Amino acid sequence: MQEILRLIRIRTIAFAALTMYAMRYWVILPILELNGFTLQMTNWAFSLLVFAVCCLISGAYMINDYFDIRTDRISGIRNVVVGKSLSRRSVIVLHSLLNACAVIIAFYLGFAVKVWKIGILFLLVSGILWFYSSYYKKYFITGNIIAGLLTALIPVSAIIYEIPLLNMAYAGILLETGTNFLYMFNWMFAFSWFIFLNTLMYEINKDIYTVEGDKENGYQTIPVVLGISATRNIIAGLAVVAMLSAGVFYWVEFTASRAIFAYLLIAIWLPYAAYIVIVRKKDGNRRLQLRLIRIMMLLCIGVSLFFKHFFQLIFAN
Repeated sequence: MQEILRLIRIRTIAFAALTMYAMRYWVILPILELNGFTLQMTNWAFSLLVFAVCCLISGAYMINDYFDIRTDRISGIRNVVVGKSLSRRSVIVLHSLLNACAVIIAFYLGFAVKVWKIGILFLLVSGILWFYSSYYKKYFITGNIIAGLLTALIPVSAIIYEIPLLNMAYAGILLETGTNFLYMFNWMFAFSWFIFLNTLMYEINKDIYTVEGDKENGYQTIPVVLGISATRNIIAGLAVVAMLSAGVFYWVEFTASRAIFAYLLIAIWLPYAAYIVIVRKKDGNRRLQLRLIRIMMLLCIGVSLFFKHFFQLIFAN
């Protein structure tokens, strides 16, 4: 059991679930309530959606490790589970079951909200994750960007089934006012942007420490092609982009809230600045760097704790 939990990256699964629940109850719900609306998707249906997303992520890690056995053995930075504690056949079977479960749930929920085509998105993501692990990750920056984009879908997935239900429940009001609920996607995309940047940083940073195995297997990762020094500069540059993005978002949307400014200063800008210093060190600690990125992901989601206070400032009559 412990080997399976290690294989599916239980901490990442927990982060994905936390992100979706944070989006639902700390971002989407306050916006709706302050405008006189309420959530339409039942709690059990949303939990089913979270489970489906977690199944996709678990399957992705399984198939990724399946194709990375040789790289992981050469690099020696991670305990190899596939082919050792679990047979390759078992991993493929589990991967297939998890993906099938995710897609079936997605189509079931799609039919429930009368937009069955949403299930196709899960089917496409499942296929992309397979090709990412077996093919795309071998090419320069392509795999990193794909991993970042797919991870960035996690916040958006919290609302894709909610919007059709809201449109059906409040159709009359929407027609009278000429409005819609699509503006809530803007808030989801803001979180997606930071998750994309953090995932990109994480994946590129991780590639630094698997460079020997990647070279042996012909992977054209950024450290292999450009060298480790240039890679560290690229990661630091992405961290600067994240810091600037937080500044822009505050300037455009959050200036009414001092609480959010204080949070951004302490929990966003300072950790990113510290990470830039650490990652640029040639003898930097790998575990510290990767753990710091995970912490920054949590801190980026954590800003949603203040959103009810913020929405009351901008939406209250």
